[in-house]
Amino acid sequence: MLYLIGTGISSDLTVKSVEELKSCDEVYLEKYTNPMIEERVAEIQGLIGKKIVVLEREKVEASFLIERAAQAKVALLSSGDPLTATTHITLLVDARKKGIETRVFHNSSIYTAAPGKAGLQIYRFGRTATLVNPRPNYAPTSSLEVIRQNQSLNMHSLVLLDTEPKPMEAVAALEMLSEFKSAVVLSRLGEDDERISYGQIAELEKKALGNVPFTIIIPAKLHPVEEEYLNLSTKL
Repeated sequence: MLYLIGTGISSDLTVKSVEELKSCDEVYLEKYTNPMIEERVAEIQGLIGKKIVVLEREKVEASFLIERAAQAKVALLSSGDPLTATTHITLLVDARKKGIETRVFHNSSIYTAAPGKAGLQIYRFGRTATLVNPRPNYAPTSSLEVIRQNQSLNMHSLVLLDTEPKPMEAVAALEMLSEFKSAVVLSRLGEDDERISYGQIAELEKKALGNVPFTIIIPAKLHPVEEEYLNLSTKL
């Protein structure tokens, strides 16, 4: 048996997820897409009465979980929603091909939380862009082209930031996005210290924007209600 369980945007498990985790033989966690602090891992372990083993990306994407699920009741905890943004469709496909029963427990995702927190109409979002941390001989620009196309269609752009080898800082992301006029910077959504900032990119780069992980939205022309909400809900 293989369970894919989303931990939501702030590592808050659903009641049903907690009940099922208590009955699992083995519980694993992947946190390469969105780091989870050790204190939170310890809290969840105490809640479910099980040890949580952190798996590296290579092991998640290999045959390890499928082999374990063929012998035991296994759960993989994944940030956000396990089938949105952080997708584990391949795990489900591989398990079902081998006749292993699967079940998915959905949770909140950055795809819905970020637009909602910013007060932006979700149906006005175009394709999602991802900014990659600079690496030697690797500096893709396709994400910028995605945003340009969205802008030409008067659609907002959700911009996800790379987490490897470490989560990208907001200032570094804004530097890459400097050709655009304004941005919404969302820091640590769902946590007690979450922060949402909105303004001109040149001005945002000078401000305290919170701590990682960050998500950024490049807005299109704002509807009056969207603009009013952002101006009332964010402080620089």
